[in-house]
Amino acid sequence: MKELAAPDLRWLDEAVAIARPWLGTTAENPTVGALVVDPETDMLIASGVTAKGGRPHAETQALDEAGELARGKTLYVTLEPCHHWGRTPPCVDAVIRAGIGRVVVGVADPDPRTAGESLRRLAAAGIETLLADHPGALHLHEGHAMRQRAGRPFVTLKLAVSADGMIGRRDEGGIAITGADARDWTHRLRARSDAVLVGGRTALLDDPQLTVRLPGLETRTPLRLILAGSEPIGRELNLTGNVSAYRVAVIAQSDLRLDLPASIEVVRTEGEGARPDLAEVLQVLGRRGIQNLLVEAGAELTESMLEAGLVDRFALLTSDKVIGVGGLAATAEGTISERIAAAGLVEVSNQPLGADMLTLYERQAPEAL
Repeated sequence: MKELAAPDLRWLDEAVAIARPWLGTTAENPTVGALVVDPETDMLIASGVTAKGGRPHAETQALDEAGELARGKTLYVTLEPCHHWGRTPPCVDAVIRAGIGRVVVGVADPDPRTAGESLRRLAAAGIETLLADHPGALHLHEGHAMRQRAGRPFVTLKLAVSADGMIGRRDEGGIAITGADARDWTHRLRARSDAVLVGGRTALLDDPQLTVRLPGLETRTPLRLILAGSEPIGRELNLTGNVSAYRVAVIAQSDLRLDLPASIEVVRTEGEGARPDLAEVLQVLGRRGIQNLLVEAGAELTESMLEAGLVDRFALLTSDKVIGVGGLAATAEGTISERIAAAGLVEVSNQPLGADMLTLYERQAPEAL
C-alpha cells in the first residue's frame, strides 16, 4: 500500500468531524463518516453519515449523492466498509459498482463479519486501498471497538467536585457545584451517548432528570438507566414517576422486588446483596447495542467502577467553590485525582469551562481497534 499524503489526513479529519456530532443516534451501528472527493481538484463531491437508527450507512449515502461523479474518485471513510448482508446490502459492493478508484479507510473494523476482509475485496477489485489507523477515527469508533472486542460499551465516568474535593452535602441531595459552561458540556456529552447511568442512591438523593436540555437537542436524550441497589426504587422520582417521551430502565439484581410503573423497563442481572454485578451489567448493555455509556456517578458507584477496572475515560469537573463542613467527599482516601491514577488512568487533557476545569483521564493502554 502507498503511504498517506497530507490531503488524505485532512479529508479523514473532515470525515470524522461530520460524523462526531451524530454519536448516540445510530443505535447498535457505528457512527461512520464518508466523503467522495475528486483527487485532481481536491474538491468534495458528496458526503454521508450513518443515518438515525443506523441505516442507511454512510458510504451508500455518499455514493448515492455523488452518482456518476463517483467514478474514478476517492472515497474517504472513517471505518472499514461492511461486506456482509444484514438489513442492508454490503457497502463494499456499492463502492465497487460506483467505480471508485481509491478508498482511504480510517480504521479497520473489529466486527468479525468484516475484520479486514472488506479491505481485501476492494483491493482484489483493482481499487487502491489504504488503511490509515487514523487517531480521530480510532477515537470516533472507540465504543464500537469496545463492544466488538470486550462485549461491553466504552465507559465514560463523569464526576463534578468542589475545590475542596466534595461532591455534595451529606443527606442533602444534589447541589450546584459547577457553572453553566460545565453543565452545557455535560448535556452535549449526554447527547452523544447511547445511554446514561446513575446509581440508585444518586437517583434517590439528587432526583435527576438526565435529559438533554440544550435548545434543539432535547430529542437527543439517551436511554436513562438507574442501577438499583439495596435502597428501594419507587415511583416518586423524576425518572420513574413522570410521564416522559424518553426511555427509562431500572437495572436490578434478579430477585430484587420493585414497584414501578409499567412504562419503566426492568433489566434483570446477576448480583449479590441486592447489588447487580457491574461487569455483567456492562455485558447486558453491550448485548443491547449500547456502544457509549455515560456514568454520572456518586462517590460509591465511582469507587466501585474504578475498583472493577471498568472506567475507560474519567471526566473530572473541578469547581472553584468550597463546600466545607458537612460536605460529602468524592473519595474516602486522598484526592479523587490520586484515586483515578491508582486505577490506572492517566491525564490526557484539561481545559477551562467558564470558572470550572475539565480534566480527562484515560487508560494507558486503551482497547485498540
